[in-house]
Amino acid sequence: METLTSAPGRRRTLVRGLNPSGSPEAAFAALYERHAVSLARQAYLLCGGDTRFAARAVERGFQRCWEEWPAVAADADPVGRVRAAVYGYALSPWHRLRPWGRPRPVLPVLLELPPHRRGTVVLHDCAGVGLSAAAAETEATVAVTGARLATGRAALPAGFPPLAALAAAVPVRTRRPDAVRRDGERATARRTRAFLLLTAATLTAITASLLPAVR
Repeated sequence: METLTSAPGRRRTLVRGLNPSGSPEAAFAALYERHAVSLARQAYLLCGGDTRFAARAVERGFQRCWEEWPAVAADADPVGRVRAAVYGYALSPWHRLRPWGRPRPVLPVLLELPPHRRGTVVLHDCAGVGLSAAAAETEATVAVTGARLATGRAALPAGFPPLAALAAAVPVRTRRPDAVRRDGERATARRTRAFLLLTAATLTAITASLLPAVR
């Protein structure tokens, strides 16, 4: 693995497996195998300590990127693209509206942080992304990112373990990359079929409503 410096305080990973001469499936597997575990540990903190929810967030993040694979493979920072998708899923407020999809936290104090602060603290203190790079990744100014980081840290109780150490102690098991990819492909196919059926039903209803007027 090679590393490049992309911004102050940030090390950007250049994944050899994304060489365009290789197959997309092999490149996806290389990216997944190198980063799924660390992303699962970050997602564990984002969702307050629910390992199953964290695993689901990582799989959804990789599946989302597989759907956009040509763009991800050509990106200067493919790991950042996947991480953004994982964080987006883990921090989504919509999970609160689905009782079966809510995290079951063992670290509820982390869920007390607003999502933007929680994401910033985990991104900086656990993922090791520098302040400037974290600001760019979260689409905020450096000043706002620094304020979120300071406020988020201050909200944690005294003596709370360092996030990086807390995440490193979490046992993580990930599924095979080909299984994750195929599940994502099946889910995409189901959504496509549902969309086509809904479109067909809508067109049929519109046509039926117009027939009396034509007669």
